[in-house]
Amino acid sequence: MTERKFAGIGVFISVFVLLIVYYTSSNIGFPDGHFTKFDEFCKEVLFPIFIAVNLIFIIVFATLFFVKKKARYGIVFYMLTLIIFSVIFYYFSMNLENGQGG
Repeated sequence: MTERKFAGIGVFISVFVLLIVYYTSSNIGFPDGHFTKFDEFCKEVLFPIFIAVNLIFIIVFATLFFVKKKARYGIVFYMLTLIIFSVIFYYFSMNLENGQGG
């Protein structure tokens, strides 16, 4: 029963993060429509990869819900993946032109 709880929590967290990332990617260029190099990189490279990885995790957690395997390891791996994507996002926001004034 506890493995189903972990799988359900994993699905919930994955869907929640996916919605936040989709909302963030849809607001790129708002309000003036100016795309920086960082915005173009996020819209064309980083967000599609992140959304694909997130969809894979949703499928894995949904499968683990019915199979009753070790879902807690999947949550740990998903959190590590989120940390890695956060570091990548931060690195490229610092090294690509981001439109921040001086």
